Amino acid sequence: ASQAMQEYIERRHLNALDVISMSAQWDDLDIVRAKVGRMLNAKSAEIMFGSNVSELMNIFANGLDLKKGDNVVIYDSTYFSMSYIWFNKREQLGIEVRIAESDEGRTPCEKLFELCDENTRAIVVCHVDFGSGYRHDLASIGSFCRERDIAFAVDGTQACGAMAVDVKKMNIDFYAASTYKWLQGLLGLGIAFIDEDFMPKLSQSIIGWVGTVDKLHNDAMVLELCDEARKFECGGISFVALEGLTRVVDNYLRLGADDIEKYILSLADHCYERAKELKECRVWGPVGRENRSGIVTVAFPESYGITRELLEANQINAMMQGTSRVRLAMHYYNSTEDIDRFFDLLRSIEKARA
Repeated sequence: ASQAMQEYIERRHLNALDVISMSAQWDDLDIVRAKVGRMLNAKSAEIMFGSNVSELMNIFANGLDLKKGDNVVIYDSTYFSMSYIWFNKREQLGIEVRIAESDEGRTPCEKLFELCDENTRAIVVCHVDFGSGYRHDLASIGSFCRERDIAFAVDGTQACGAMAVDVKKMNIDFYAASTYKWLQGLLGLGIAFIDEDFMPKLSQSIIGWVGTVDKLHNDAMVLELCDEARKFECGGISFVALEGLTRVVDNYLRLGADDIEKYILSLADHCYERAKELKECRVWGPVGRENRSGIVTVAFPESYGITRELLEANQINAMMQGTSRVRLAMHYYNSTEDIDRFFDLLRSIEKARA
């Protein structure tokens, strides 16, 4: 993916961008659109591109035509943009934002369901919680929403490319992901699925020249939008990032969603087993396998003195959460040896304190 992106930049540098090559870029975009659809078990016409999940999820929020008296259900450990969007709607429109309480990042479906009533317009969750790695039961939430005509939107940034996604079986109306995480790409590109049956219920809150029926042969005085998800696309995207995404999606389809998820979950299982060996450390927000993902957060005494610098010195690339937790994020290019390097460090510190 990195090589493909560098080659694109070099071609762009040497050859500029004439009309022929610009048109070809949009043809390439539609090819990738179909591949992303295969990743999610969606039709090409249900896939759109944007800059990031914040932008894409605003399309969902703005398109619901919310009014005072409506409510939207989220949870308290969701990603920032997933809460800020709805807090903004609360200020603008006077809607109610109902917030389910999590326990160390765990938010069972029932916690969300009990907040719903006849005025609930949407349930919005992250497929995988960015802090704890808790993987929501999307199929159960989707069934609940579909039976009650509640819109169901998902931020898949921490899952797409790692955990298997079937938007149809999960009854998802709107699924968005930024490509810079598990899709191994750059900041500045995002993908979204909009269910074809839900699309007509979503008002056009954003518009650009590329959402038209024939984007390369427009009449500036005639607006003729297409009836596909791309009608919400506004203009040019990061074609550099798209070059990388193309290679990653090709690899994903070649390796297979189920095999990728199975392998990554085996690495998560290894984290759980290694954590059991330690007396002063534990998995933060432990869950059963059905709610595990490629993220496992490990808690330890603050007195261990673990810092980002110490991790790097031991060839460990992981995210500190304060001074007493580390988030491990494992992909299919990782191995149990990578995980052991972290737990061996914890064990050495624990032994030194004994």
